[in-house]
Amino acid sequence: MAYNAYYAELAALFFFLLMGIRLHRVGVQTGRLPERFLSAAFLLWALGYALYDLPYAIVEDQSQLTPYVFAARIAVDLGTLALALFIRAVFRGRERWALWLVVGTGLGLLVGAAGSAWAGDWLGERPFDNAPYWVELVANVAPSAWMAAEGLNEYRRATQRRRLGLCEPLICNRFLLWGAAGLIWMLLEFVVLAQEIEHARIGEWSSFWDTVSGIFQFVPVVLIWLAFFPPDLYRRWIEGSAPGEDAGAEPGAPRG
Repeated sequence: MAYNAYYAELAALFFFLLMGIRLHRVGVQTGRLPERFLSAAFLLWALGYALYDLPYAIVEDQSQLTPYVFAARIAVDLGTLALALFIRAVFRGRERWALWLVVGTGLGLLVGAAGSAWAGDWLGERPFDNAPYWVELVANVAPSAWMAAEGLNEYRRATQRRRLGLCEPLICNRFLLWGAAGLIWMLLEFVVLAQEIEHARIGEWSSFWDTVSGIFQFVPVVLIWLAFFPPDLYRRWIEGSAPGEDAGAEPGAPRG
């Protein structure tokens, strides 16, 4: 792993942890499920980063990293499942197909991780000779693609309502931020795929893809932070000079 990517991932670890703690506090205060699910996602992803990155600084024999990396993989998969639960709670809480999509995501992640371990690919880095790898990839892509589709679709609808004065600018913008974060997370999965295909072919990790991966992991955290905890300057920029906006509105999911 290139040092620039390593430091970018450590920064992402810090912000994932900070975001998870902040969202947990909001969830406790409001009693709402969306914040709790998203908090669980960020905290599990932070755990995954910690299990993956921190051992590199303390374990000298790289062959001893396998248990840490596999544990990190499980933590990240559980975080992805929590993200799917968040999306369902916000957008499709009453639709049965959404529940089955969450169940399918969980099963895909389980089959992918367990099947890869059975095939001897504990690290999930052999796309060419490990069929469960692709099952896990699809299961990881699905929630991000779902979030992107729901967020951008709701942004389109909210923009139409905003023109009629039926939607606050900050809520309208929140949908855009969610959709953009989902889109970047979806693209991140394909960046990781490109990394692992290149590694399988040449036996080395590309510093270029490491850097791109680090950026794609960090940017969505900023977008989610702006969606839930917009600073006053950002809030004023979005709201503009529109009268009657409630600058003290509680951040969080607009539904549920």
